[in-house]
Amino acid sequence: MRKLKCVVIEDEAIARKALSAYIRKVDELELAHSFKNGMEAKDFLASHPVELLFLDINMPFLNGLELLRLLRNHPPVIFTTAYPEHALESFEFNVVDYLVKPFSFERFLQGVNKALRRVERLSGPEEKFLILKEGASLVKVRTEDITFIEAMQNYIRIHTPGRSYTILMTMKEAMAQLPEPDFFQTHRSYIVQLSKVERIEGGEALVGKERIPLSKRSRAEFLERFKKLE
Repeated sequence: MRKLKCVVIEDEAIARKALSAYIRKVDELELAHSFKNGMEAKDFLASHPVELLFLDINMPFLNGLELLRLLRNHPPVIFTTAYPEHALESFEFNVVDYLVKPFSFERFLQGVNKALRRVERLSGPEEKFLILKEGASLVKVRTEDITFIEAMQNYIRIHTPGRSYTILMTMKEAMAQLPEPDFFQTHRSYIVQLSKVERIEGGEALVGKERIPLSKRSRAEFLERFKKLE
């Protein structure tokens, strides 16, 4: 996938530098410019193609919400703010994600993955993938390669035919980043890619040599979704 051109608008210098550094770590992103307030960014956004906007809300002169109201066609937006009370108001702009400062690099990547999914839907069929932090490394995992995911306390383990990845993330966060029609949470500790399920035996789904449990709550919906694949 080509790089997404990003702009950061953040009035706090430390936060602006940190966010810019996060962007530079991700090969799929390109930092086009950073600004310290909405007034500085307004003319740039009106005349330059931007594909992802990291935007603070509380800024002097022109805040983030006011800036978006001035832009006729704004790019996908990830809000970055220290004030969670603005979350409901901000979603009138169909934002990709809402990051409450201070946020970790892992949480930043979750927002980026949501943005990549948004762009994939708008631009047509392209390779779908997740960018994840495994230990000190960034890994790129194609979603079509994922067979199943299992919970491991504060981590998840993502299984693919070639290897598995241990990621600091919850199951809820994982489901939010996966293409929903393709994946199903069969149990509080398991997510499967429906197309990888070979058959069902009793209360389990068979994925290769693995037997994935089906909870009583999820079983009926899972069977219905599985039958539609046939």
